[in-house]
Amino acid sequence: MPFKKLNFSMSPLNDNPASFVGTTFTNGFSHSRGQPTIKFSIPAQELMLDTKSLMLSGQFIVQNPTPAPVQTTIANVANYSVNNDSAANDMTENTQINTSQWNGVSSVIDKVVIQSKKTNQELASVINYSQYDALKTGYMYNEDEYKQVPLIRNLCAGANHGAVNRHLNNNPEVANGAGAGQFDAQGQNSKFYGQFFSIPIDVALLQNQALFLSNNYTGGLIITLHLNNESSVFCSRHRRVGTAQPLPVLDGTTYTLKNLKLEGKYLSPTPEDVSSYQSNVLLNSRQNLINDLVSTENSSTYTPQLQMVKGIVNVYNDDDQTNNFFQNQYNFRRPVGLVEYQQAKNNVRFPQDFTVKSLPNTESNTENTSAGSGTLTLGASVQNRDGIMVGQEAIGCADVEARLLFMKALMGRKVAHHSATLNLSKNAYASDYDAENAPATTALGTGSNVDGDLMGIGADYTNGIGMVQNFVNQDYELRVKSGVNSLNTELSSQRNNRIEVQETFLRNFSQMNLQSLQKVM
Repeated sequence: MPFKKLNFSMSPLNDNPASFVGTTFTNGFSHSRGQPTIKFSIPAQELMLDTKSLMLSGQFIVQNPTPAPVQTTIANVANYSVNNDSAANDMTENTQINTSQWNGVSSVIDKVVIQSKKTNQELASVINYSQYDALKTGYMYNEDEYKQVPLIRNLCAGANHGAVNRHLNNNPEVANGAGAGQFDAQGQNSKFYGQFFSIPIDVALLQNQALFLSNNYTGGLIITLHLNNESSVFCSRHRRVGTAQPLPVLDGTTYTLKNLKLEGKYLSPTPEDVSSYQSNVLLNSRQNLINDLVSTENSSTYTPQLQMVKGIVNVYNDDDQTNNFFQNQYNFRRPVGLVEYQQAKNNVRFPQDFTVKSLPNTESNTENTSAGSGTLTLGASVQNRDGIMVGQEAIGCADVEARLLFMKALMGRKVAHHSATLNLSKNAYASDYDAENAPATTALGTGSNVDGDLMGIGADYTNGIGMVQNFVNQDYELRVKSGVNSLNTELSSQRNNRIEVQETFLRNFSQMNLQSLQKVM
């Protein structure tokens, strides 16, 4: 094992320090108001990079459309501790501006590219980084655990994010830009100004064994992070607002990342480490494909051209859910009014040789427990439509099978600590129906955006023992029967007339030789 570990901390190659001028921050890293990409250069040297120690750290500053930093002022301190979602005319911008509840600051990363400095060859490229990272993080921590590590490192709180978000995107008021006893004379330009974060970079190459940086191997690395646009980072607290409610406007809200550092450890190898180093590595990679659901019965077919597929994960957004300040694109709901689905390989049902049904659903008889055991009634009330029976969760759950299969497809196993609870789905489901109601003129809004779900449709091929499937010149097919674009009046009127975007993530093993830098998918 290495006999010495050397800590390092490096600034970006294209660093452009953020500065506070007048009432706003300029420069720094931002999709709209600064550098839209972040580049780090790890030089070639006779050392190994401890990839699992890598963390991106810095400070996160949210600015309103003025633009000016979002901060606690004397004017809103009276409402700072309340939910700001019931009384009229008291919503503050701290509460109105919301980030992803599942991965917080990590949602600013849209794409990650890793290159070798020796050849400029692209070693890894991950697109749609933020959505998959949010989904995976939601299945790594339960509700209580989110109040610890993700809250501190990522500035997110999971299922409780709606109650604490106003504290996470807030900055202290600095009177007259001169510190007022809280900072030094630099005021907002103080190195302590902004919300601190420290996040890992979840890319297969950086979550594997230590990498030799010598010219015989990678020859050093260039890591490039492409930043998300603001409407993919922020969302409003509600989908619909009262026409006379003076809510803070989100359009024009921006973020700034400052004092960014890539931190980690170098390992000084022994001769034994060098001689026993494995040049051929197996990486837990992923690929991203996109399709859509346009009707009640929909079929999607892919030919991934991958040799070792571990699982296929499908998540869904309404067609107006992305790049929209009034929608939360990290709300992963199953297709609206899901009735059943089946997956196949080469036109043969697989891995399940049966159709996975959601019962009860809008087409089935549902049990009306208030009328007595065994009594069935067609249709349903808002309380038990679509199988999510509010207050009766123990009696019927439409997606218990789909929920378990999706978890295994995403994580490769059944996990004990996660946030994808039935109560979470129930709240997200109730918010869909709440959004049907036009808010009163002075009401704050209807249809909460801070009750995001963590559901989808998935296929797990590992069977818990690391099995894989070959999809080179072979087809994966998914057929979904649902209420998409159906105008079914039993479904939320805000969703039953929309098509849905299907984001598909393929989890696969890939092989790479760290000397020749050749990769086999």
